[in-house]
Amino acid sequence: MSPKICVSVMERTVENTVKALRRLEAHNPDLIEIRFDLIEPYSSISEIREATDRRIIATNRLKNQGGFFQGSERERLWTLRQAALESFDYVDIELKTKDLNTMVRQVKRHGSNAIVSYHNSSLTPSQNVLQSILRQEKRAGANICKIVCTARTRGDNLRCLTFVNAHAHRTKLVCFAMGKLGRPSRILSPLFGADFTFASLDSHTATAKGQLSIDNVRNVWGLLGVH
Repeated sequence: MSPKICVSVMERTVENTVKALRRLEAHNPDLIEIRFDLIEPYSSISEIREATDRRIIATNRLKNQGGFFQGSERERLWTLRQAALESFDYVDIELKTKDLNTMVRQVKRHGSNAIVSYHNSSLTPSQNVLQSILRQEKRAGANICKIVCTARTRGDNLRCLTFVNAHAHRTKLVCFAMGKLGRPSRILSPLFGADFTFASLDSHTATAKGQLSIDNVRNVWGLLGVH
């Protein structure tokens, strides 16, 4: 199976998001993540779903999870529920979300799949802690489990890749390390079984530290003989 790339899009308006989706078409991403962090909470989002036939993920990331959303929790979760109602394929729900199980059930009832995610902006936890996080995400009913850490050393890449290699054959899993030192895990995690990795459209539109462009990731895969 070919490795997959999800391109993150984070704009301030629905109109600019639609324009970004049109620009992305030429790059043929496998999935697209729509970051709602900066979009007005009560904007109509039906135009976003109508702008692409590709699988799309709705994400509205809290500041303490590395995002930019500054509204209320009620507004944040309302946007995610609306995305599920608008036929977004996936909705990303943080593991720390209050009443997580209820939110996961609602998203699924509306017809979307749930990505339950964990982000650590300081470090990469031990294998035992990573396993504990994975168990919690699975218990919450995740269709895809997502664990994103931060690389403080190059060895943290190996920790993420070892974890993916051990668990991805039983669980749909996304796991890599952020930051400049974490770039190897971003590139290699799908080769070790991760469901997909994240990239940006170009160097100016990265939504997280260490994120590479979709073209750069594919260029490296090409050098490795991966297609």
